[in-house]
Amino acid sequence: MTRNVTKFALTLTLIATCIAQSSTARGASPVEQMLDTVANNQQFAYILFYRNNDAATQSMHGVLQSTFAERRDAAILPVQITDVAERDLVKRFDATRLPMPAVAVLAPNGAVCSVFPQRVTGHQLTSAIVSPGQAKCLKALQDKKIVLLCAQPAAGAAIPMGVRQFMADSLYQDRSTVVTVEANDPGEAKFLNQLKVRTDQPTSVVAFMAPPGVMIGIFNGSVTHSTLAEKLAAAGKCCDDENCKHHKSAGASQPARR
Repeated sequence: MTRNVTKFALTLTLIATCIAQSSTARGASPVEQMLDTVANNQQFAYILFYRNNDAATQSMHGVLQSTFAERRDAAILPVQITDVAERDLVKRFDATRLPMPAVAVLAPNGAVCSVFPQRVTGHQLTSAIVSPGQAKCLKALQDKKIVLLCAQPAAGAAIPMGVRQFMADSLYQDRSTVVTVEANDPGEAKFLNQLKVRTDQPTSVVAFMAPPGVMIGIFNGSVTHSTLAEKLAAAGKCCDDENCKHHKSAGASQPARR
């Protein structure tokens, strides 16, 4: 696995450990309501969790304010972890176990992009603003779905047959999703480069991922349904049964590249 792909997978794994169950059915808290508004405005939410308004909290809040003073794509939402009204939100992020203060970054679609405990720089904060394609992949993986990211050579290009057959398989269709991006989209260049997905190909390139952040492999547009299924099984991600023989036999193998 390449360094960048490893970094992406480790980030996903870290984020997964910070996300607990969704809020209960009770009415949304003030900050939860603000999150809805921020999402509707297509902004990224920077939730500042803190225990006390101490020097560290003030410093982190100052970095947030100075970083986004001239931007309109982000909103800062402070949350004191002892606030009873926000207990469900605090529980959702397991924030009481994070070193305080901490910032959790949410994309407009609800994907958790990053979590920064104790200290953060302006560069880290702005780097947490991910592309739409990456946000979709993050959200799907955090929802425990298998992801087939198709980097298409042009708008409207057909999804590879093998991917469509995989999605039609009753074993995978309810727990898999396809995300499409244009390979030449400048907005997706950083994400595709991070995954080592080539963007100069005449046909689709498929990045195959499984939760919480396992890169199964990167394939060309001729990848078959059977190859995808075999690689998924080899990684121990073919089903949800922890007693499955593939879970037990899967080792720390390198992702396939075809």
